[in-house]
Amino acid sequence: MKKKLGLMLLVFLTFFLSSCGAKAIPAEEVAELFVNRLVYKKDNEKFVKSFRDGEKVASELDKIGEDFETNFVNSLSSTGVEISKKQANALTNELLKQVKEKAEYKVVTIDETKNGATITYYVTGLDLVNTMLDMTRQLIKDALDNPEIAQSEQKTLDATLSILEDKVKTIKISSDPVELKLKLEKEKGQWLIPADQKEAVSNLYMAFISGTKDMKEMNKELADGLNRVIEEVSGNLDDEPNTGKN
Repeated sequence: MKKKLGLMLLVFLTFFLSSCGAKAIPAEEVAELFVNRLVYKKDNEKFVKSFRDGEKVASELDKIGEDFETNFVNSLSSTGVEISKKQANALTNELLKQVKEKAEYKVVTIDETKNGATITYYVTGLDLVNTMLDMTRQLIKDALDNPEIAQSEQKTLDATLSILEDKVKTIKISSDPVELKLKLEKEKGQWLIPADQKEAVSNLYMAFISGTKDMKEMNKELADGLNRVIEEVSGNLDDEPNTGKN
């Protein structure tokens, strides 16, 4: 009986001591792991083991991408015309493919403490704004050449998606990297994302997709760019000779 109790105590102590001695993976490693899971959907098993409530956190990271894709596609149709799932998937899949092939990043600094780390990234993401502006120019040109496009909301949407999908295939990366900071905490051998870092995580994802530091900056650049496109088109139309008959 004493022998049995002794063995049980030994097993318990071995488990207890090994748990107490568990170490979180190094900050340099977690900096890369985080991007791999958030953007490239890689290293899920390692991520789940390295982060507290890893399965839940991984699902939350996936939702960031899913929400962006949904909002991005739906924003192309302000009139409420339905976008087919096939069209939406074709566009977002191509966009993510380009991110994986062309976007770049590097870890600039890591300020590590006993309880966590602040990671500074430089991200050179896709130049989504200029791609959207090129799509707008092409759509206007096609609509002027073929007025039927503008006479139907569905035809306008179909043309928009078709042009944008082609433009995304040749999308370039942004000319300047975006600097972003992410704070992570560690406790009992695992990393965790503080509640106040949710926006920072979303912004990190946005930087890869759009080359901008956040949604607000992307929307501003897009609005300013659209105003320039409108001026360009107006100027070109004014320069065209009037062939109408009096």
